[in-house]
Amino acid sequence: MISLRCAGCGFEVPLTEGMPPFVCPKHSDGGFHVLRPYLPLPSVGGTPAFAHPFLRFADRMLAYHRCREYGLAHAELYHSTVEKLTEQVTHLTGKSFSHTPLYRSDSLSDWFGLSERGGVYVKDETQNPGGSHKGRHLFGIMVELLVGETLSHAGSGTHRPPLAIASCGNAALAAAVVAKAAHWPLQVFIPDDAEASVVSSLRELDATITVCSRSAGETGDPCYRRFVEAVKSGAIPFCCQGPDNGLTLDGGQTLMAEALSDMVSLETIPARIFVQVGGGALAASCALAVETALCTGLLSHRPRFFTVQTESVSPLSRALAKLRAEYGPQGRILSDAEWRQIAAHKAKYMWPWESVPHSAAHGILDDETYDWLPCVKEIWKSNGDALTVPESAILAAHDLAKRTTGIAVSATGSAGLAGLLTEHKHSPLHPDENVLILLTGVAR
Repeated sequence: MISLRCAGCGFEVPLTEGMPPFVCPKHSDGGFHVLRPYLPLPSVGGTPAFAHPFLRFADRMLAYHRCREYGLAHAELYHSTVEKLTEQVTHLTGKSFSHTPLYRSDSLSDWFGLSERGGVYVKDETQNPGGSHKGRHLFGIMVELLVGETLSHAGSGTHRPPLAIASCGNAALAAAVVAKAAHWPLQVFIPDDAEASVVSSLRELDATITVCSRSAGETGDPCYRRFVEAVKSGAIPFCCQGPDNGLTLDGGQTLMAEALSDMVSLETIPARIFVQVGGGALAASCALAVETALCTGLLSHRPRFFTVQTESVSPLSRALAKLRAEYGPQGRILSDAEWRQIAAHKAKYMWPWESVPHSAAHGILDDETYDWLPCVKEIWKSNGDALTVPESAILAAHDLAKRTTGIAVSATGSAGLAGLLTEHKHSPLHPDENVLILLTGVAR
């Protein structure tokens, strides 16, 4: 019997027909809580015959297992739901969710002085519907909603509560695309400095927009606060924050699952992985995929995991520093009980940034790293780091990424490379070392 289990406190929730719960029942106690599916161990590399990530890695998705539990009559429901939603997304955008490119960047590898045995491997997410990786998170949630609707015999479009998301750009656009494809109403909470092109696209996709201004002396993201209010009023959290909807990590993990499978097929394994972090769902999803790759035997050893934030706002490095001060050297293995203790005292490690952040990488300026615990746990286990990079590195990485890869990536999308540049100064790459970076958002 499949179930949901909180990754923070361990509380288990049984599944019933219809919509699954999105948050841990104990989420209001001040701890870190993310309600995650408790599923059988998936296949090693998915089903490579499928290019669509949600078909290739179907056995990592709660919706897939729910359909199978209902017997032969529903066995194809998951696949048909994915295919129909994909058709609608493609009709809207001209693009489909598919296996995205991973390759060794010869120019970047030469720039870092790597040999033919080493290399900087790039995962290009800029051609997804919506122009970023965010659609992976939200497509997965929507498949779960549609499957739940069918299993509960609710009827398509009948009494659908609105979806809600807080975002300054890529996540909002991806949410609007997926929501419109499914004919599901969407409320979007955006800051008053959101790009005009983003606002225009949201209107074209029929999203209901609420502009949220920051009050003087106020800490925390006003858009996120309005989002929380909407959810309390009955909206469905259609978001990229695990604590608000743990199912957002299901689709997110397909990115790193693809990348690691591709690297293994090229007979290499990354020694270091660099992931840009705002709210943290991308990095948390990547950490989940790394852990799964180790458990299934796809990876023979754990790559060092590095997260990247700007000097303007870096709550994750602050949280890691608190952990190091409390639990000693990072190489020490922490027990499950110790991690549960850390999760129970979230306020000791993670709270909103006190000043208003500014950076060219505006997509990673979240006041708080909502999915902080999976990030620091993977950093801790792998002897990685939560990097804080200067704005000069953000700008240099953006320029370098465009020149060496030819990809029209945004400064946010190339921020992982800024982490590699910064780390290389302190811990230079070995000539034979392989590293992985993610280019996650197109320039608009």
